Amino acid sequence: MHQGQGTPAPTAAAAASPSSRARRIARRTRDGCATTLANTLCSLLLGLLLIAAVIVFVIWLGLRPHRPRFNIASCSVAGGLDPDSSPAGASLAFNVTDRNPNRHIGIYYDAMHSSVHFYDALVASGPAFAAGWYQPNRTTTSITGLLDVLGPATTDASWPSFSAAVRAGRVPLRLQLTTAIRFRVANAFHSGRQRMHVSCDLLVGADGELLPDSVGAPCDRYI
Repeated sequence: MHQGQGTPAPTAAAAASPSSRARRIARRTRDGCATTLANTLCSLLLGLLLIAAVIVFVIWLGLRPHRPRFNIASCSVAGGLDPDSSPAGASLAFNVTDRNPNRHIGIYYDAMHSSVHFYDALVASGPAFAAGWYQPNRTTTSITGLLDVLGPATTDASWPSFSAAVRAGRVPLRLQLTTAIRFRVANAFHSGRQRMHVSCDLLVGADGELLPDSVGAPCDRYI
């Protein structure tokens, strides 16, 4: 009887089992490290993006452009208004204050056109500024115009209402200004051109002068 006959020789698969387990452990370790590294890098990247977004938002809050503010200062029709005759041929003068409220932003204006209406009827029309201009930050500009009055005529459909308003001493008019503006930020960046419409509702008396309750009234503006 030979010694060792009852003990089977180790097979190749059995011999390779510890090595296979080691490789699997090593692979899982590498995968785990790679996943941890990727998660860490993603967290850092997201954190940096969040910080950058907050910084951009704060800068935007400080530099975002605010639209100019307009208020009616004066308006008068030379010679006053007569309930029995058309004001056509008279002159209408107006003054609107234009405030740039921005601390770091200037405003470029294109040429400005003005018109005055009695409800839907055109009363006067013409240029307020024939050329463009620049308004620095935190400044106030006076926008003035001297327009030829065109109507309404006594034959117009609006004449009865206009005549009645003159007799009552409260004639509602609407002054409209139309231009285009651009913002200049920090003397470097210029925004695109935006069309702007300004609408000022006002009341004048039979003497053609702006009534006290309309002096300083804010105007609406649309961009």
